[in-house]
Amino acid sequence: MNINTIKEHFSIIRDERQSAKVDYPLFDILFGSICAVIAGGQGWTDIREYVLGHHEW
Repeated sequence: MNINTIKEHFSIIRDERQSAKVDYPLFDILFGSICAVIAGGQGWTDIREYVLGHHEW
């Protein structure tokens, strides 16, 4: 499975955030969070550290 297939699956999720307050695309937040949890992250701090450590994606 490649990244485009994953994006396609996640595209059905509506982004209800106010556009003026969006810093990152919803897919980036969801994908980074899922990867961090799979890698053993147990909270928001772990997720943030994981994503910052892999920000070149």
